[in-house]
Amino acid sequence: MNKVMGNKKYIALFVLPAFLIYLCFLLVPIIYNIVISMYSTNLMSPGTFVGFRNYVNLFTQDSTFVQALGNNVLMVIGSLIAHMPLALLFANILFNKIKGGSFFQTVFFLPCVICGVAIGLMWTFMYNSQFGLVNKLLSLIGLGRFSQDWLANPNTAIFAIIVVVMWQYVGYHMIIQLAAMKNIPRSLYEAAAIDGASKWRQFCSITLPLIKNVLRIDAVLIITGSLKYYDLIAVMTGGGPNHATELLSTYMYYQGFRTLKYGYSAAIGMILLILCVLSLVLSNMVFKSEDVQY
Repeated sequence: MNKVMGNKKYIALFVLPAFLIYLCFLLVPIIYNIVISMYSTNLMSPGTFVGFRNYVNLFTQDSTFVQALGNNVLMVIGSLIAHMPLALLFANILFNKIKGGSFFQTVFFLPCVICGVAIGLMWTFMYNSQFGLVNKLLSLIGLGRFSQDWLANPNTAIFAIIVVVMWQYVGYHMIIQLAAMKNIPRSLYEAAAIDGASKWRQFCSITLPLIKNVLRIDAVLIITGSLKYYDLIAVMTGGGPNHATELLSTYMYYQGFRTLKYGYSAAIGMILLILCVLSLVLSNMVFKSEDVQY
């Protein structure tokens, strides 16, 4: 076995199938998308080469794209604020082995395995101004004056969707962080407790530093996921009202499959890809990778 693993030809042979799949389903589509983004075409005709005009038009003449880009940034910030602290809080509570911990893990994780379309429909009914559960609860606790049609109001629609995203995925990120916490040796906490460290001090001095690499990965998942949301928006608002919840993914779909501007849609897709790559770079800068030694 050592002889086989030390031979570069055998290594290349084992890697080749995965590389071919990677090439066919990732690199080739990306290159094709870059080429299409340089054309004005509906894919039914050869199209016209326009160079970078599609990209220039996105930022200089398309106010809807600029609004969608701003909504995506807001979605990223909102998801980070909603997911990371809450997931850390819940994971730390469950890490301290509370009674019924396994039950709560299942309950928190359950929403992320439900179909996004089903969740979108359920929350659309909950936000309904006439019979929705959200307005009913506000009335029950004496805050009926705040009742409104949450998804029809441009000022509240995007925040209402961020709440749904938080409800759906906070359990997923909690499980990731909880798994990282469970890899930390208990002896470190026992030694800290003997030295008189409080639970908060143990969390700040032991837990956070030792799960930093996992938090980096989790941050990348949150950011890239926020940039690619589509199903909830499509089901709940369709990008409305007045593009208040329009995201790059929904606008890309609209330009490609509604107006048949595939070159323009491909340019939006490239902007989305660049943002995902930048998010990866920024996350690596914020959460610098370090060797963890117990």
